[in-house]
Amino acid sequence: MEKITGMGATGRVGPDHARAEARLAIFETEHPTHVLSQKTVATGPGHRLFIAAPRGTPPAQGWPVLYLLDGNAAFDFLTPAHLAAAEGLALVGVGYDTDRQFAREQRTFDFTAPDGPGDGIRPDPVHEGRMAGGAAQFLDRLTGALRKAAEDGLRVDPSRRTLWGHSFGGLFTLYAALTRPDSFARFAAISPSIWWDEALIHRIAARADPAVTPPLLVALGDREKRSGSDGPPPNGPAPATMAFVESLRWHPGLDPQVHVLPSLKHIETIAGSLPLAIRFAAGA
Repeated sequence: MEKITGMGATGRVGPDHARAEARLAIFETEHPTHVLSQKTVATGPGHRLFIAAPRGTPPAQGWPVLYLLDGNAAFDFLTPAHLAAAEGLALVGVGYDTDRQFAREQRTFDFTAPDGPGDGIRPDPVHEGRMAGGAAQFLDRLTGALRKAAEDGLRVDPSRRTLWGHSFGGLFTLYAALTRPDSFARFAAISPSIWWDEALIHRIAARADPAVTPPLLVALGDREKRSGSDGPPPNGPAPATMAFVESLRWHPGLDPQVHVLPSLKHIETIAGSLPLAIRFAAGA
């Protein structure tokens, strides 16, 4: 299988973090709280799962589990301190079969919502040469074959699964929370790419079932800007994201937790959000 690189379909390269290789230093040593492993799953475009299983005997109902999208990057930013804080919590990174932190074209397709007639798949309106709209298919894969592979041999409490996603993964996390709120018990959307199709995510929110309102955490930095955009980093959180989160408060029963991470740029909110997400996922 050809590995996805950081080069876009048009030949343009993205920001440095989009091309970075995943060193996965967390796997180089043993950890007192977790046993780490990896496995490859052939479903879809090919995925890698990065698993941190708690040591010891699981509770009768199973471990709570935090699923991390862009698993190659998430586990690349994961530290021993994060694992120590996650004692009794399983972590599963859902990545792609690539040695890089991000599979840019594939994640664009998988993490963006369908829209329009038919299956809703269409050319990406923002990134020339990419396709978009595969989120429904990916959500089926995530809660089907990928979840089955991740939890094989890992006793998990089905009522305490949390989904975390960053950037486009954060956008997908919102999509999952609003369209299939029973797919996970909790949702943590980090620096979600509201800008990608702001009107679409607002339409999705307007159609959400008011009877099912899972706990939702949203975190973003106050120095974020779109990759490749000109000018200095802003001094404050993204207005579009804050406005969208505020609009969710009008949704009956939905009261998202919002955290602004001081002095953090976009890529930095991966590691910066993990302590929040670990506490959120470990909650009863």
